[in-house]
Amino acid sequence: MEIIKWLSITARYTRIYLDKELAPLNLNSSQYMYVIRVCQEPGITQDRFLKLFYVNPSNITRSLARLEKDGFIRRESYPGDRRTWRLWPTRRAIEANKKIQKIIADMEGYLTDHLDDSQARWLREWLEDAGKKVILQTSKDFFQERG
Repeated sequence: MEIIKWLSITARYTRIYLDKELAPLNLNSSQYMYVIRVCQEPGITQDRFLKLFYVNPSNITRSLARLEKDGFIRRESYPGDRRTWRLWPTRRAIEANKKIQKIIADMEGYLTDHLDDSQARWLREWLEDAGKKVILQTSKDFFQERG
């Protein structure tokens, strides 16, 4: 129970920190990851976020619509499939991305400043493995319930 408790507390307070730090950019903890990824992969398709972030498609659509409205991304229909959108960063996203990267690096540095490099690497790997296990179990339970 302690692991779940502290994962939850860490996630909650990290979101609070990110919301505070990202507010001057007119972003929040639910949006910044899209800006980073669109800047890293200009022309990325909207569908790709499903595999990257493991969130509900409606959350992706809502976040991207807001980012488009606020001038962070530009959407274009995909030539091969009119139902698919390609996403491009705007100048605003590119400028914000530099600040977002610093905010994330500062928080990750704070969380790991007491660890040596191998411990920090182990923590990252453990968190990724734990996340994938929970996703797998949750997905399995979800599909078993629906037969």
